[in-house]
Amino acid sequence: MFRVWSVGGLVWLAFLTQFADGSDPIGRWKVADRGFDWPSRLTELEVRPAGASGDPIAIAYELDGQDHQRVWGSGKVERPRYALPNGLIAWSTADFVAGTLSVSIQFHPEDDRLIVLVRERPRDRMTGLSERVHQLSLTRMVLPDVTKPAQVRPVSPPMPYRGELSGVFVVGPDGKGLGAVALPDGGYVRAAYPAWSPDGSLLAFTAFDPTGRDPIIRVIPATGGPSIAVAGGVAPTWSADGSKIAYMASGRSADAVDWNNPGRNDERIESVTLTGPRAGQVDVLARGIWPRYAVTDDRLAFVGRREQNWDIYVRSVDGLGLVRLTDDPALDTQPNWSRTTGQVLFLSDRGNRWDLYTVPTDGRGVVARLTNGRRREDDASPSPDGGWVAFSGIKGRPEGTILLLELGSGIVRPLLDAADCERDPAWSPDGKLIAFVSRRPGPALPPTATQPPK
Repeated sequence: MFRVWSVGGLVWLAFLTQFADGSDPIGRWKVADRGFDWPSRLTELEVRPAGASGDPIAIAYELDGQDHQRVWGSGKVERPRYALPNGLIAWSTADFVAGTLSVSIQFHPEDDRLIVLVRERPRDRMTGLSERVHQLSLTRMVLPDVTKPAQVRPVSPPMPYRGELSGVFVVGPDGKGLGAVALPDGGYVRAAYPAWSPDGSLLAFTAFDPTGRDPIIRVIPATGGPSIAVAGGVAPTWSADGSKIAYMASGRSADAVDWNNPGRNDERIESVTLTGPRAGQVDVLARGIWPRYAVTDDRLAFVGRREQNWDIYVRSVDGLGLVRLTDDPALDTQPNWSRTTGQVLFLSDRGNRWDLYTVPTDGRGVVARLTNGRRREDDASPSPDGGWVAFSGIKGRPEGTILLLELGSGIVRPLLDAADCERDPAWSPDGKLIAFVSRRPGPALPPTATQPPK
């Protein structure tokens, strides 16, 4: 297609067939909004039309010491490979190297703005530095200086995406009030591991791209709406004051990670600060997997490996103390804090099958079995009043059903009558809702944005 502008009596043409969804990112754009108002190295982005090679080019700009624009880096724009069934197209990407960093600029035109994800990764992962993810909204500042169509080779449309599509939903413990919160939007195709903010207004969740190897943590209002990308990793958990999100990140390159097998990817637990003077900063908290902040303070339960055993540990608030809660040859995993009993709930295959257990948080008590069933009780989430536990009854991913266990009676019932590959339940702080992941269809959501959800 051709796009025509008239500026000052001159006619400007741009040849846009290189973007299969018909959108228009060609031109120069400046940063208008920054997600959570984090500082951003990117100040402007220029997307040039395809030349004789048939590949458009993206040029990223930053400010020098005198506040002048200079080129940060540039790269060939990789066209979207996949189209989702609802007509959405995956985002375009341009990669370049900037000193010790590998930078990925992912962008998506949306009405009169350009939504951009900036991902900065250390080229040498042995340095101990962490990836930083920042979402921005850019507005057009310069129309493309093109007076005739460029000669470009034919471009094939994106391939239909045939993998799993799943989103985040909420429902009452009685199975009523089902609603969609986050659905695939082209920037991701599969959601996982929703986690409530302490005040119950926001949900953080993991968003997987079509490869399944390169997840991003996003934050969205619990009522649905725009989401903000904040970090690269999986399994988010909120600090007690809501200022930080911890998650597990891989120490390997994206193409070498298997997130279906946590514990085999050189994982470490990181946290990103959302607000305040350190907003956007990433810290490494521990070596391990499945982090979970305590409800009342910033103690962190997680799974660590010592003497070839995977056991449950608790990191102190100041990070200087470490308490080992379990010590067993079995695999102890997926810890979660009880709000009422002073215990940590966890999943273990001790006894040669997967059941739920509890252990006191001081590390001095006895491990007690909570369930003794035939199913595997993944993703356990205790209710705030301590009377129930929600968990995923897993037959094998992505198959699953969310079940509710009444602790007093031992009765187990399904959360919903008609399940559709549901898993990862998370009880809201007030006990009125359960967030979960499902492949069930849902309504279209509002467009992406960069301002923090209110």
